[in-house]
Amino acid sequence: MSDMIALAQKLNALAARDDVFEDGARVISQGGVPAPMTAFLAVVDETVLERRLDFAVGDVVVSVIAAGRRLRGMIAVSPAAGDHIDLFGKTLSRQEPAMLDAAFALLTDIFTGAARLTVRSLPAEPFGSGGERGISASGLAEIWQIDISETPLPPMSRFLRVNETAFSAVLLVSAGDILATYGDIAGLQSIWDTQVDAFLRAQESLPNHQDGPKLICLEGALDDGNTAALALAGDDVALMVYDPAKLGALHASWRSIFQ
Repeated sequence: MSDMIALAQKLNALAARDDVFEDGARVISQGGVPAPMTAFLAVVDETVLERRLDFAVGDVVVSVIAAGRRLRGMIAVSPAAGDHIDLFGKTLSRQEPAMLDAAFALLTDIFTGAARLTVRSLPAEPFGSGGERGISASGLAEIWQIDISETPLPPMSRFLRVNETAFSAVLLVSAGDILATYGDIAGLQSIWDTQVDAFLRAQESLPNHQDGPKLICLEGALDDGNTAALALAGDDVALMVYDPAKLGALHASWRSIFQ
């Protein structure tokens, strides 16, 4: 594949993407979807003009320089990471495997378990020596053994993955077929078998009915006192037993994925 074709595909993907922003930073990974290192390299791979990129996990910010779909090098980590100070301000090179290992170790240490990873694209600043280009995102993916072609999860599966800690049981059905289950689904199975079809028909008959994704809380649907919810998106239906304390986070996540 030529560089021009690859670049055209990147531009098309960027034009079609429905990004989510938080305080001016773009959310590129949430709940481990996609994997933070995959998201990091994907941003480098889409950066053509030289830019400073600030990746943030909570209060920790990793600043790098990228250009030409290549990672030129690392600028800083805030709060300071003293053990890795030799990395900063130096251009990455295949001839410096120890530096590549150290960069990978630093990024892995910061990104592992990240609930959310964001990025800000800022003007470039002087870095390295003239002519030093760094290493392409695809080259780093090969060196670091990362799959940057990771297939994005469908929206419903992404919602369930991002919020998995809020659920004690899940029943996921698509086009009438059970795709996945988690936890004790006996109560959810009963709702699916006896109530869901009637509920959907009743919803469709309402004068103000609107098609589109819906997240609906089912008060009193379970006999054991647990709280259940119904999620609808296209052919996908998910029934979930959820933690009421995380209802606000569930709604926020739903909006960010489906709206």
